[in-house]
Amino acid sequence: MTMKQSEIQVTCQNCGFNSVCFPRGLTQEEISRLEDVVQRRKVLHKGDFLLRHGDPFAGLIAIKSGMAKLVFHNEQGEEHIVQILLPGEILGFGALAQQKHHCSAQALDTLSYCELPANQLHQICFKIPTLLDEILRHASDAIGNQRVQAVSIKKPAEQRLAAFLLDLSKRYAFRAFSGEEFSIGFTRQELGNYLDLALATVSRTLKQFEKNGWLVIHGKWIRIVEREALERLAAGEMPESDASA
Repeated sequence: MTMKQSEIQVTCQNCGFNSVCFPRGLTQEEISRLEDVVQRRKVLHKGDFLLRHGDPFAGLIAIKSGMAKLVFHNEQGEEHIVQILLPGEILGFGALAQQKHHCSAQALDTLSYCELPANQLHQICFKIPTLLDEILRHASDAIGNQRVQAVSIKKPAEQRLAAFLLDLSKRYAFRAFSGEEFSIGFTRQELGNYLDLALATVSRTLKQFEKNGWLVIHGKWIRIVEREALERLAAGEMPESDASA
């Protein structure tokens, strides 16, 4: 089957992520209307950009498969990863006010996505008022996640890493993937960037988690063995000496 044929057959009605993406909370009739507007985009590969800093706002993008990172570059050109995106999650909200993107989004692996075009956004929300409610909920979720991340980087390294793994596990499970064994998407360098930790700290902490018997690690793949220990650590209930003993 060619990609073109596949894209024709995959619709909002039969997409596996319609319960967490644009159609979330919509009736079947509303989803049918939405399908007339949503555009399916080509498949991207690792390192390809979904959008770049400075690009004009062209629409809201929903990840259909694969993972992406949202990055911000400061005045010195240094990259700061601000978000990791999973299937069903939406990006582009940051460009709504000034009609241009202030971050870049890049594929972490093979990725496909859909787009709700900017030039039809007002019209489709007028026709489907419930869709506007869902878009606002997605935007609120994105703001909430960034707020949690901002608070997290003030915590000890072990606590940050445990919280990240548990959050990713929860998000995978919500999408009917395994919440026990999954890819973190990031390289250790990228994970350090995201959590504001040195590469050596990330590697040492992951190694200690594995030594403690909490995780099994194969490259980017993680299997959670002792969830309760990670939960205690993330909640700050376990002294750092216990986590790094």
